[in-house]
Amino acid sequence: MSSQKWRLGLTVILIVLACIAFWDTFRLWTMSGDEKQQMQAEQPDELLDLQQSAIRLGLDLQGGIHVVLRVKTEEVDEAARDGAVDRAIQVIRNRVDGLGVAEPVIQKQGDDRVIVDLPGYTDPERAVELIGQTAVLEFKLLETIDNANLILTRIDSVVAEYEARQRGDAAEAASEAQTESVDKTAEMAATDTETGGEDILAELMGDSAADSMDFGFDEGLDVIDDERPFSSKLELSLYNNNTGTNWPGYTVSKDDRQRLERWLSLPEVQRVIPIDDQFAFSTRSSIRNQREVYDLYIIKRKVQFVGRYLENIRIGRNEYGKSQVDFQLSGDGAARFAQLTGANINKPLAIVLDDKVESAPMISSKIRRNGTITMGSSATMEDAINLEIVLKAGSLPAPVEIIEKNVVGATLGGDSIRKGFYSSLIGLLIVLLYIGVYYRLSGFIADVGLIFNIFFLLAVMAGLGATLTMPGIAGIILTVGISVDSNILIFERIREELRTGKTVRASIDAGYDRAFVAILDSHVTTLITAGALFLFGSGPIRGFAVTLFWGVTISLYTAYVITKAIFDIRKGYKSLSI
Repeated sequence: MSSQKWRLGLTVILIVLACIAFWDTFRLWTMSGDEKQQMQAEQPDELLDLQQSAIRLGLDLQGGIHVVLRVKTEEVDEAARDGAVDRAIQVIRNRVDGLGVAEPVIQKQGDDRVIVDLPGYTDPERAVELIGQTAVLEFKLLETIDNANLILTRIDSVVAEYEARQRGDAAEAASEAQTESVDKTAEMAATDTETGGEDILAELMGDSAADSMDFGFDEGLDVIDDERPFSSKLELSLYNNNTGTNWPGYTVSKDDRQRLERWLSLPEVQRVIPIDDQFAFSTRSSIRNQREVYDLYIIKRKVQFVGRYLENIRIGRNEYGKSQVDFQLSGDGAARFAQLTGANINKPLAIVLDDKVESAPMISSKIRRNGTITMGSSATMEDAINLEIVLKAGSLPAPVEIIEKNVVGATLGGDSIRKGFYSSLIGLLIVLLYIGVYYRLSGFIADVGLIFNIFFLLAVMAGLGATLTMPGIAGIILTVGISVDSNILIFERIREELRTGKTVRASIDAGYDRAFVAILDSHVTTLITAGALFLFGSGPIRGFAVTLFWGVTISLYTAYVITKAIFDIRKGYKSLSI
């Protein structure tokens, strides 16, 4: 009797704890879409807490983003390669936390790859930009206008020669093509004089001449200035200060940017650019005079200050309501920045992030402790938030490249949920009905244990903050079969004992005792498999392993505690419905 009491007492305690653990999941899953939207508008913090405490849905169920990155360890010093991938994972994790994604999956694959899964996140461009950004923040000075003009003059000269050669090569190729075409048409005319060959020759010559006029001239003379091909694409916008000194800045049409980048990448152009100067475009485009343009800067290569000294980074607004990123400096960083700004008052300071200029504000005074990163004119609040996130998380130890990016739509996730739910429900009902019919009243007792098994499993997953995926649902379905299998072994042993003429009490005791070894062996081997899948698997495989592990463990409890407690009550019966 005492064993019966502890079984019932333990089961009641577990039921209460399971109800507490599963309550938030039940609330979230039973809320309609309108209720969630209303809660998001009125109580966003409470909704976030509810989502974090409930069972989370994986990428395959609620949609999201799957990204595979390769860390370019070959582009860093050999001494920095050791542990570069692990450090990159930590930086990426910090950035993803800034996005507010619940239960992201960030893990290493192979020697140089990182897998990032963001369930429920629907902005792939922003996510990829944040995750893949190296985020090296540097402060650099602009080149003077006199030196900038000299550099542009040299580039114009080199590019003009390059374009002349290109046009000459194209013209020569067109001439050769025309000559070859004339020869072929002459042959055709000579062999076909009886069928109007002269007309054919005239027609073919006309087409050939027309074709030769366009051959190789994808950039016509009307769009390229012969003497100033490079600088003619730039519009000067000067930086003025209180001393009357001008500092150069340029705007470039979005349509011309690709051509300018191609020219700047030419080896002969690189040779005429001073080694201590570089060209850098703005981080984003802006609309000016009804045109989409980029800013182009000529900046010094020398890094005056680096972003790792920044502390207490936060979003702010200036007196005009524009977004900005405020920061503080302390110790050695404060002294260096004060020295830099004090020595360059009334000069523009370019804020460079991954070789792109965020802005180039004028230094108006010496900055000792508190500073501001002024956002570009076209920057939004989201751009400021992105900058805050990457600066707080730090820079990646090595550049990364995105080798795979998949977006899983919410519609596909919802369809997977419905199919998984209905297939699980149908399978469960068939099993419950079959066991109840085949083993009669004892089968319905086993059904009670099976329902407890599923309920306890969901409660454990909610309590652990586990993520439910489609493989996880498969693990739950497999758990149903394992739980039923345990009861079948016990019931068949009890039937065998009853056939030998034993009493109901003796048959129940013998059935549970003799089936225990076989059930324990099967459960232990399954637990070992689940453990191996969890340790060596990744993503959805781990989800399957978690549900399988806890499902098998709970199955053992429900078979030998819950259903046995009910069978202990039936020991006093003269006959047993089984």
